[in-house]
Amino acid sequence: MNTQKQIILIVALLFMTVGGCAAYAAIDLPVRADSQSEWTLDQSRERGALLYANNCRTCHGNRGEGGVGLPLDTPELKNQDPLVLAANKAMIRRTLYCGRAGTRMPAWLNTNGGSLNAIQIEHLINLITAPEDTEVDGVPTSKWWLEAEHFAHNLNTELSALVGGDTLSTIAKAHGIGYREISAANGNRNVDEILPKNTRVQIPGFKARPDGYFYTVYKDNETLRKIADSQLVGPVIIADLNGLKYTFEEKRGVATLQLLTEDGKPRAGLFPGETLKLPEGATYIVAAGDTPASIAEQHGIAVADLRRLNPAIFQGVNDTDPLEHRRQLNLPNLVYVAREGDTLQAIAEAHGIKDIAALAQLNNLDAGAPVVNPGQEIRLPNGTRYIVGLADTWESVARSHKTTAAELARANGSDPATPLSQDVVLQLPKIDRYKVKGQTLEEVAKGFANVTAATLAEANGIQPDSVLAIGTTLKLPKSAWGTAPPDAINPGTACVQYAIPNAVFQTLPGLGTPVSITKPDAFSTNVVIEAHANDWTVVADGQRQQPNMGGVKVKPGTTITFTSIVGLHNIVFNGEAQGPDLKQGDTRQITMNTPGEYKVTCDYHPPMLAYIWVEQ
Repeated sequence: MNTQKQIILIVALLFMTVGGCAAYAAIDLPVRADSQSEWTLDQSRERGALLYANNCRTCHGNRGEGGVGLPLDTPELKNQDPLVLAANKAMIRRTLYCGRAGTRMPAWLNTNGGSLNAIQIEHLINLITAPEDTEVDGVPTSKWWLEAEHFAHNLNTELSALVGGDTLSTIAKAHGIGYREISAANGNRNVDEILPKNTRVQIPGFKARPDGYFYTVYKDNETLRKIADSQLVGPVIIADLNGLKYTFEEKRGVATLQLLTEDGKPRAGLFPGETLKLPEGATYIVAAGDTPASIAEQHGIAVADLRRLNPAIFQGVNDTDPLEHRRQLNLPNLVYVAREGDTLQAIAEAHGIKDIAALAQLNNLDAGAPVVNPGQEIRLPNGTRYIVGLADTWESVARSHKTTAAELARANGSDPATPLSQDVVLQLPKIDRYKVKGQTLEEVAKGFANVTAATLAEANGIQPDSVLAIGTTLKLPKSAWGTAPPDAINPGTACVQYAIPNAVFQTLPGLGTPVSITKPDAFSTNVVIEAHANDWTVVADGQRQQPNMGGVKVKPGTTITFTSIVGLHNIVFNGEAQGPDLKQGDTRQITMNTPGEYKVTCDYHPPMLAYIWVEQ
């Protein structure tokens, strides 16, 4: 073969190779690109399922079925129509970024105070809007919701619940047990005195260590009270008094106490309903919600005994009335000296005064002008008492009421050398039957979104009415949603410009309860209906109505103006489109000639809703 033929053959082969590659690329690359795109989307949905299991199921259920929160596994949110899908994604994105004002739904975007970044939120959006591709019990769903449920079940094997209630430490603190004893062991030293570093503190003796031991102060701001708590002085006193078996260990300043069963095995803690003796001289710090009757019942004593020992605290209080749980001081001088930033309302609250107007009138002030000047003297009504604050001292309270610490303490039967406390402390008779408070299985179950005593008992192989030691660790049922969410309400301050109005949210497909729009009594003549991102807003005779809750009554022949403020929309009356699409900035006028009820929607944004009634 000569050179010319070889060249021609090489060129031909080259063209064939290039052509083949081009044909392959034209045929295969689009397919591969689609496959790669779908793979990437599936990876995002899987990440969304894991994020959902970790963050969202508490309110919305393990598989988006809804619970405290609204259901998310709904056909409407899985609609794959491009315009509907885009609208749903935008709505979910805004909701996750900003939350829902006035509900428990918080803002999740990290720059708005949440815990997720924008990419993680996109993963969640892709999970929620994934198309239906499988069924559960005949109901269409997405396989990614099943993946979220799988993740949830795996997480539940790592989670547990604890039986809550009294411990020896909480009982000791509530009754002031251990402080008097540690003070006596250290020369009756003030239990709230700040101790210098390297001070040697004698820990009182107890059954496990009859001679006690020495504790060396090594931190700033330590007091005998704090040391008594950390070294479990009160708990061992209660344990010894009641003959409880335990082991005690102290290493490098850290004390531990382990309760034991009768046969010497470790037990989680005390049992609910168990009764204990308390040492003589024990007192009780009133907790929120306590009543004379509840305190007496818990301590196994008569209300009359409590009243006899605490006449001032119980004065004017019925047996079932809640007691004040913050200490209130009698004031020898009914004057308050205003400080920087004080308002009439703040002064009234600090003194338990309900009628701010009366306080203003007493001082010739305008109740509508809340700020008072620093140094201004505010007269207080007869019988006013001061509610002790966290940082208050005898000196600070006396100074702000133009009296002395000695006079203030004397008016309250106290010693100004004794630190002022917020606590209301009751004197107790000898207590032989303190009833330990603890949770039942039913009470433990209430801390979880979809757990009952029966399912909790089944998961742990026990009976629903079992009495378990406080501190017992319980397995969660496989289907549990996790701990119940807090009752905190989203104030809507995360991103006001994008916040979804509650009225709009309530009409979103598969999320809210459709609202009922009431026909107005009066006719309107000048009507504009605005199209926003996800709502129709009716403006009737200059009065703007709530988004997606607007309705207007007009007479035949009335012309209504439709205008698109944001986005692409179409105008639909009772399921029939009215002319071409309405692009952003477009305006169209429609004359309503035929009487009837017209439901106004948009094919591209299912949440959008308004009503027009045409009547003679």
